Amino acid sequence: MPDDLTSQWAIWHDAARRVEIDEAIRNLYAELAAAVAERRPVCNASGRCCKFETYGHRLYVTTLEIAWFLQRVKPGKPVHPESNERQGISLQQLSESPLQDACSYQIDGLCSVHTVRPLGCRVYFCEEGTESWQQDQTELFLDRLKQLHIDEGLPYQYMEWRAGLAEASQFLDASE
Repeated sequence: MPDDLTSQWAIWHDAARRVEIDEAIRNLYAELAAAVAERRPVCNASGRCCKFETYGHRLYVTTLEIAWFLQRVKPGKPVHPESNERQGISLQQLSESPLQDACSYQIDGLCSVHTVRPLGCRVYFCEEGTESWQQDQTELFLDRLKQLHIDEGLPYQYMEWRAGLAEASQFLDASE
C-alpha cells in the first residue's frame, strides 16, 4: 500500500477512536434509521443486498465509515454490536479476494454486523419502488458524512466496501 494511503488510513483509524466521531456517526445513523422508518420499507431478509455480483450492485462507503466499523468489529474476533466490547458473535475472516460475491459479514444469508453496518447498507432495500427515496436519503446523509470530514479536518475518500475493507485491513495488519 503506498505511503500516502498508509498515512491516511492512520488518520482515519485514529479519528474513528475519538468519542466525538463515534457519537457523530452513531447520531447520523440513528437519524437515518428514523428517516428510513418513515418510509416503512420491507426487508424480507433474502440476503440479496449483500450479494453484490449476483444482483449487480456495489456498496460504496466513506473511509471514515470503514475505520469506524473496524474499530467495532475485528475479523475473526467476537463483538457485541451495541458496544466496543469484543464479545458475543464471532465473525469470519475477510476473504483474500475483496471482490467475492457476498459481503464477508453475511453469514447464513444474514448480516452479522447489522448494528454497525455502513450508511449504504442502512438505506438500501430490494423492495421495488424504493429506489428514488433511497437515492435522496443516500445523498442527504452522505453530504453530512462529507461535512463531518470537513469539520474534523479529515481527508475524504469514497470507495467500494470490499476493496476498502481489504485495504484498511492491510493497514491494520501492518500497524499491529
